Amino acid sequence: MHVRARHVLPVLLAALLLLVMPGRAHAATPAYSGTGWKIATKDGIHSLSPKPYTITFADSASRTRLTPYAQAAAAQLTSVTGTQFTVTTTIETPPAVGSCPAEHHLILGVKYRPVGTVGMSYAWNCYTNRPGQIDDHAAWGGWTWIDSEYWSTSTWFSSNATVNTTKIKNAITHEIGHLVGLDHPNYDKDGDGKVESYECARTYYGYLPVMCSPSGGYTTSSGGGQFTSIDTPGLRQLVKNYGLG
Repeated sequence: MHVRARHVLPVLLAALLLLVMPGRAHAATPAYSGTGWKIATKDGIHSLSPKPYTITFADSASRTRLTPYAQAAAAQLTSVTGTQFTVTTTIETPPAVGSCPAEHHLILGVKYRPVGTVGMSYAWNCYTNRPGQIDDHAAWGGWTWIDSEYWSTSTWFSSNATVNTTKIKNAITHEIGHLVGLDHPNYDKDGDGKVESYECARTYYGYLPVMCSPSGGYTTSSGGGQFTSIDTPGLRQLVKNYGLG
């Protein structure tokens, strides 16, 4: 935006004013990564819209299985971002790969080995692309399939019952995190030229971010399924990025 000057001040007066006027605030710029978090720009997502998001389910069995996990994640997302996430009872068939669901719909489902690999869940996300409008590249929505194998035994992730339950919660929150615009924050931590599994920053108490690949998050019963203290700055930055690029 160009501002047309309405008055021309003498050079001396202008110089004096510069001495007493406070510095100008710099325009906000988007950020896409930080300690323990990374935004999914490779998927086209730069931000999170302030408009509400709705969580639905791929089928009735998925709804029964996943509703408690979805409610916990939605409550935290709403609290951290200020954007409303609502869990519904709606059944919604996920679209074909390469397509997108209804705007701001996150569809959760349970399926046996959704990508053919033992223990691997997967999320397909979309971004908003309306040229010239403020919400370009905001998280549109998407869907995820959670591997049903997690519930096949009581020790899928760990022989410790508490840790096993907690890691299931973390896995679901991890996939939801992809749908709202977070990527894996892995980096070449050991400097060997490769970005490897579990190479992520850790919290003050030594926990990996829940978005770390292939898994992370708190392992306490009270922390299961929660975005960690180093995931949440990424969620807040998604909101700050809205309308910035």
